[in-house]
Amino acid sequence: MMDGLFRREVLVMAAGSLLAACTISVQRTTWPDITFQHRRPISLGVHGIGFADVSSTQAIAPPTRDIRYSLPVSPPAIMRRWSQERLHALGGPGRAEVILSENHFIEVPLDTTDGVEGFFINDQSERFEGVLGARVEIVDDPSGQGFVEARVTASRTVPENASLNEREQVLYDMVHSIVMALDERLEQEIRANLQRWVA
Repeated sequence: MMDGLFRREVLVMAAGSLLAACTISVQRTTWPDITFQHRRPISLGVHGIGFADVSSTQAIAPPTRDIRYSLPVSPPAIMRRWSQERLHALGGPGRAEVILSENHFIEVPLDTTDGVEGFFINDQSERFEGVLGARVEIVDDPSGQGFVEARVTASRTVPENASLNEREQVLYDMVHSIVMALDERLEQEIRANLQRWVA
């Protein structure tokens, strides 16, 4: 009888430990918004600034996986924020439109070592690939129109033993590097090719 009680107590303790472990394992990191408030706004001689996401869904063949909606931050939301924080309308006959033309993020499985040997090797198991493309257009200006565009790509790999938070950290860092590079390229293009509207 005592043995049975002892076994039940051990099982209850084990179940409690397992539940605690499960509770800890699902804790998720809250990722900060990616903003551009540290950058000086680009002033344009237009009366307004709009944003549109026209990026289309591309067919992804398995085992490659579309991860746009699994990212820790949203590229369309970031680029909308870019249009609000990086461009400033001073007034004028035209209007600036920021267009997200490409938003492509995928996960590609990589070959890993099989068998006993693979048990002792921590291979890179997935590659994340990201592409963002954007266009800035000046429209509705009787004196003329203009546009610039830029595109940035990046990739990262993660090891087999990466935790969920570690994988999300890699994705967050990749998106951050892409949008910051896109920000720099768009500013260069705007100042070089939309000079007549830059104040």
